[in-house]
Amino acid sequence: MTEYIIKDKIFYKKVFAIAIPMAMQNLINVGVSILDTVMLGQLGEIAMSASSLAGQVGFTYMIMNLGLTAGAGVLTSQYWGRRDTASIRKVLSMTYKISMIFAAVFTLASLLFPVQIMTIFTNDSQVISSGAVYVRIMAFSFFISGFTMTSFNILRTVGTVKIAMYTYGVSFFVNVFFNYALIFGHFGMPALGIAGAALATLIARFAEFVIAFVYIFKLDKKICFTFGDIMRKIDLTIFRIYMKHGAPVLCNEVLWSLGSSMLSVIMGHMSKEFVAANSICSVMFQCTSVITQGISAAAGVLAGNTIGEGKYKLAKQQSYTMFAISIFLGIVCSIVVYALSNPLVSFYNITEQTRLIALELLKVMAVLTLFQTISGINMFGTLRGGGDSKFVLFFDVSSMWLFCVPLGWLSGLVLEWPVWAVCICLRSGDIFKCFGAIARIMSGKWIKDVTRSKEQIAEIQQ
Repeated sequence: MTEYIIKDKIFYKKVFAIAIPMAMQNLINVGVSILDTVMLGQLGEIAMSASSLAGQVGFTYMIMNLGLTAGAGVLTSQYWGRRDTASIRKVLSMTYKISMIFAAVFTLASLLFPVQIMTIFTNDSQVISSGAVYVRIMAFSFFISGFTMTSFNILRTVGTVKIAMYTYGVSFFVNVFFNYALIFGHFGMPALGIAGAALATLIARFAEFVIAFVYIFKLDKKICFTFGDIMRKIDLTIFRIYMKHGAPVLCNEVLWSLGSSMLSVIMGHMSKEFVAANSICSVMFQCTSVITQGISAAAGVLAGNTIGEGKYKLAKQQSYTMFAISIFLGIVCSIVVYALSNPLVSFYNITEQTRLIALELLKVMAVLTLFQTISGINMFGTLRGGGDSKFVLFFDVSSMWLFCVPLGWLSGLVLEWPVWAVCICLRSGDIFKCFGAIARIMSGKWIKDVTRSKEQIAEIQQ
């Protein structure tokens, strides 16, 4: 397979030019999660569990918005390969409008039904009460965070990635300051506990929005988006292309996020100790996956740009290279998770039962991280970026709803298996997706040029 591996240094410079800023951005976001869990962990397991479960509402919106923009990114990355900025502006305008519709739904639901939302995830009355406070405050973040995520995710597809890293760096320090001040009552501010954590996050989201707004409308020189663009009607030709190649990505993320919420429901009904332990493990998982997510983003952007340029053979060679990189990173990440398990758990003020559960979960995750890394880079990077969104939709959704959800429910709530076995069941979909991604990459059938007609593609291939 070595003859298929790219040796050109320019390719790797392009990969790291996208991957490193993305990894730094993800690392900053993980840093916020770590500080949230550590600070709230000082208040006890109820506060930590409540914020973890309440955060599923924002997580679901984030995943849906990610699906929306990832689907749009399939188009914009290929349009950028052709330097068709007029079409990119049309896609971005459409994406903003759909994102705001999602935001309106989540805002109303969070303001009107916070208690009912929390009862979906847990039956612990204290966790429900605390979580409802968090949900109600975070309701005001959806419109502004939707604009920010949409802007930065589309900018990434045209190679603009550093602005997101800088923005989230500012957001990190804003969040840390107000977390410390509002959770514990420092600098003359009230001690609000979990409500303080939600307010700190809301303030940080507003800071992100301001920077994104100024950059998109004043500083960007590639897309050159204007207020006139955002007001224009949705282009029907663009919309039809999106429905064919981008909408499956959105459906993918919606169905996956619903499944992820179901996993939280399962864990929430097992015990608050399991929820607290899983929130600790999630931090470790996020820490080790920051580079993976950066490489995945680079794989998707490069696949889309290369196909947009009409270089299909090069796109296939790039996919083999990214596959080799994914195996190497998977092994490294697995070793890191195992090695840092004990030091991570020691940071938290938790009961002995929660500590033991967390350590058991982390050991299982050390193995599963290998499969997750391979599937993440190849399926959500190369295959999705190459336009093969329907295949990714099938494997991602079926893995969640045919494996993770039913096996997690059966093992955790019915059979009450040991923690390690429940963890394997809850994440069994990663194994399924890993082998599916490998088979699809090797087949070469994933290359879909969504910006050209069949006649134009045939002419290029001759």
